Amino acid sequence: MNSQLRFAALAVVASLTFAGSVGAQPMSDGEACLEGSGRAHLDEAYCRRALSDPNLPALERASLLTSRASALLNLGDRAAAGTELARALTLNPGSAQAYLLRGLLRRDAGPAAIGLVLADMDRAISLNPFFAEAMAHRGAIHLQTGNQSAALADFDRALSIRPRASTALFFKAVLRFQQKRFAQAGVLFRRVLALAPVQHPIAVLWLAAAAAHQGGAAERALEPYSWWWEDGVWPAPLVQLWAGTASAEAAAAAMTMQGKDAQAQGAYFLAQWYLVNGDEAAAQELLGQVQQHPRRHMLEVIVAGSLYRD
Repeated sequence: MNSQLRFAALAVVASLTFAGSVGAQPMSDGEACLEGSGRAHLDEAYCRRALSDPNLPALERASLLTSRASALLNLGDRAAAGTELARALTLNPGSAQAYLLRGLLRRDAGPAAIGLVLADMDRAISLNPFFAEAMAHRGAIHLQTGNQSAALADFDRALSIRPRASTALFFKAVLRFQQKRFAQAGVLFRRVLALAPVQHPIAVLWLAAAAAHQGGAAERALEPYSWWWEDGVWPAPLVQLWAGTASAEAAAAAMTMQGKDAQAQGAYFLAQWYLVNGDEAAAQELLGQVQQHPRRHMLEVIVAGSLYRD
């Protein structure tokens, strides 16, 4: 079983366990849309079917539109997601979730859109002062702009509300890594992997790099998670590089076969491997490549930028 199927199986087991525990009647399309399964194609279909009811109350329709927008965003259909969010906010201008999603949708529009992104995050938090997910994502935008103190404040505030908020933990771990506080970063990445390995599988590579930067053995840090990557599914070549079972050349060759986001991530972690192995020139060349990636909000791009400037 490859790693993606293994993650899917874990998610299905979790959903079946939950369903069995409540013993509820089968969910309607609307309930399934709002609950979400983590499988974007399925969630989008449930939402679309629920929205076909012409008699939906306005607030209920707005919630379904927001959930469908989330699924469409996960599917990469940004235009359709934006249309659904606009409709949702017209029906319910008080939807914190819709403002968060619109902010996430706007992140790729470049530096000129940062103000709009932050305004949407601010609006989401003002509508729901306990919205830990919005705080975490606002902190990531502060990280992108170089405002580490504001980023940390948002991450810590999110974690004070939800101590097991894996997104905030992951972002805070990356901040500590960027600050070269590798021991703290490693502790946080391990917490993320214990809480939400399916949601944040890339934390495995961050953990390996943090361990190596401390002078420890990356392969020992990876050992509890090695079974996830034994079948070669990306980013298995990078995991195997850090585990000492694949060469840098093999990892680089595999990287070129991936999509643009995966290539940027691959170049970043390959650069980290060169850094801990003392090849500064090779590392800087790769970091320069990552710096050119247009998706400026990607964590690897953010950290690569500060390392490249150093």
